[in-house]
Amino acid sequence: MSLERPEAAAAASTRTLRIAYTPDSDDAFNFYAWQHGRVELPGWSAAFHHGHIIALNRAAARGEYDVVAISSVVYPSLADRYWILSVGNSVGRGYGPVLVSEKYRRIEELAGKRVAVAGLPTTGGVLALMFCPGAEFVEMPYDQIADAVKAGQCDAGVMIHEELLFFPQKGLHQVADLGAEWTRSTGLPLPVGLNVCARSLGRDLARRIVHTCRASLQWGLEHREEAMSFAGRFGRGCCQRHVDLFCNADTVRLQPDVIEALKVMFARVADLNLGPRLETFEVLDE
Repeated sequence: MSLERPEAAAAASTRTLRIAYTPDSDDAFNFYAWQHGRVELPGWSAAFHHGHIIALNRAAARGEYDVVAISSVVYPSLADRYWILSVGNSVGRGYGPVLVSEKYRRIEELAGKRVAVAGLPTTGGVLALMFCPGAEFVEMPYDQIADAVKAGQCDAGVMIHEELLFFPQKGLHQVADLGAEWTRSTGLPLPVGLNVCARSLGRDLARRIVHTCRASLQWGLEHREEAMSFAGRFGRGCCQRHVDLFCNADTVRLQPDVIEALKVMFARVADLNLGPRLETFEVLDE
């Protein structure tokens, strides 16, 4: 006869989800309630990890996480292993990654120049490929790009996360908002980042994860001061503005025009030979 205590048996039956997001205020805001026990997924605990976006893209390719934030542009290469979740995605409506410089003022001046990006492929990096033809792209951690441009190691750089709000404090100026360039080119919002879930978990659990992610975000929106206190530990001190940009109705539920924008983005990724041509994809909801 087993003498195991009920609470020990319950603990033994609890399984762990591996969840990874970028060290950025909007992702931290989204996951705050789940990470800190304000909401739960019954029968499952969650282990949260952080990583720069290019590291998360590569970790997703290796299957290291069950739920992970990725660049939208890498999804075609991962579509056979991950579902897009309808919640927790980053969308720019007329804004997005910002191309900055100290010396140059126009995109046309950057042909043949060194432009720093957070990785290829990342959404900011792919937008730079689209709109800065002829530039030489240099990969480096996103939070080192502004300093590299200021020091003259690169001629320009693509700002992502809170860097896209912080760069004026480094004495740099905007050459182009690549999110605005995307919208002018396509007439659509920019799908910056996606929240994806491993297909190996099964559809039922994945839908429960969608529900829990949405409950976490909604808890944060309803208890903004507490969630912002945690989110403010990440980034460059631009937390309030950054959360306003990327924690909104688009984050609560992916909108139809964003799904149309994903179709265009995935087609352009294929045209650039950065991923397979994706004929169909599914956005999973509750």
